[in-house]
Amino acid sequence: MRVFFINPPFLGRFSRSQRSPGVIKSGTMYYPYWLAHAAALVEKNGHEIQIVDCPAAALSEQALHQAALEFNPDLMVLESVAASWYADCETAARLKKLLPDSSICLVGTHVTMLWRETLEREPLIDFVAIGEYDFTILELTENLHRPDRLAHIKGLAFRQGADSRRTEDRPLIMDLDQLPYIAPIYKRFFKVENYYFNLSYHPMVMLIGGRGCNSYCFYCVYPQVIHGHSYRHRSPEHLIGEMCWVQENMPQVREITFEDDNFAADRRFARRFAELVRERGVRLPFFANLRTTVDYETLKALRDAGLRNCAVGFESGDDRLLRNMRKGQNSSIQTRFVRDAHRLGLLVHGCFMVGFPGETRATMNKTLDLAFKIKPDSAQFYPVMPYPGTGAFAYYQQNGMLATTNFREWLTAEGGHRCVLNLPDLPPQEIEAFCERAFRRFHFRPRYLLYKWIQLLRHPREGWRSLKAGLFFIWYTLTSRRERQAPFAVPAVAAPDNWLQEIRVPMGRMEKIKRGELS
Repeated sequence: MRVFFINPPFLGRFSRSQRSPGVIKSGTMYYPYWLAHAAALVEKNGHEIQIVDCPAAALSEQALHQAALEFNPDLMVLESVAASWYADCETAARLKKLLPDSSICLVGTHVTMLWRETLEREPLIDFVAIGEYDFTILELTENLHRPDRLAHIKGLAFRQGADSRRTEDRPLIMDLDQLPYIAPIYKRFFKVENYYFNLSYHPMVMLIGGRGCNSYCFYCVYPQVIHGHSYRHRSPEHLIGEMCWVQENMPQVREITFEDDNFAADRRFARRFAELVRERGVRLPFFANLRTTVDYETLKALRDAGLRNCAVGFESGDDRLLRNMRKGQNSSIQTRFVRDAHRLGLLVHGCFMVGFPGETRATMNKTLDLAFKIKPDSAQFYPVMPYPGTGAFAYYQQNGMLATTNFREWLTAEGGHRCVLNLPDLPPQEIEAFCERAFRRFHFRPRYLLYKWIQLLRHPREGWRSLKAGLFFIWYTLTSRRERQAPFAVPAVAAPDNWLQEIRVPMGRMEKIKRGELS
């Protein structure tokens, strides 16, 4: 069988596989690592594959059609997310018309939740793979021309007569060492220079050490919708093997970026990984996402193994909001983590969000004050993006606080994020304006600019990395037409009685499945 894996075109450099997909101000472009995992597995089992990343390679839909005609696949697999969902369905339909004998399957977080709506929206789409789809795509490939077998493939939705139906949920992959390396897929099919992550040295590759997160933050899309709330990691030996492969076969790569939700969720794994990095002679530095709950000794072990920068979700400076979002941390834990990181000489990128249940102007200002206090190397400020399948989407929808459920409107014309939350006394445009103002106040204050100038002199490599990200932001700002985009016309929302108290938020899809409340 021939299987064509597609990251479809949408809004130029649309970074689809990150947690909040969009055209990013810093120029960031993620690898399509989930597609790469499935493609590597399908190829390992004897099938012929092709994979294209249209946004990264600047491929038009016309170029995609030409590639599809040349490969003539039996199955085409397209990744889809909320903001691009309408366009992805349309792209899939045009591909089906071009190659009517090929089957079309959509994958990703959004279609996992809206599988029925996807099949009903576009009748030319044949299948939707639900949840963690690696083995679903493999089994679909092997049974594509056996309609009697479709009902036995777990995690699959399809049409049956006039109706749409789905099979039972596919269990999560517990032994991730079953999945082949994805770096060889990158080397064969992608140009690594097309991918950029402003927190890592360029060019870099993105690898996955594990899936899932043992925290329950109610807004985080991958654990909430697909990967669940336990950290399932590859063996350290398997992961180090892939790092060595990159080091030996991709000499242009200057850093490895780990995109796990929390790379140090399992302390024993993280420390053994650090030991093996040194034992196996891995020279490449690496970046990782971490939580503030990582202990000092684990952090030190990772630093000694090559960790130089990390992204950390601080989210809010208000402890009540941290409890509301089920973050599992507080201001004292946050402060302790940054103190440990600075003591070890680690760079910290602070992730801050506003728009949580109970948010007010005062709590937003506390969040900005926290950023000034803890002094991360860089920071981002975003509105909460409540994707379907998360507890956040359920909460805001139930309380009439979504400005729109038209996913076409979730991004600006350029692909930038729009706030879709209409909170009590905080309309979307005010939350957006705060995020823009906070970003500028943090990064363009004299003390921060002096810090970056000193960093450039003392550590030129880090300084130039930051300068490049800053130039991307300035270019985005100068070319953006955001100000001419009309704000959402939304009514005022009354505050619930418990708005200034602790709020119990709904569970996401994966938590409901675990508790037997969703099938």
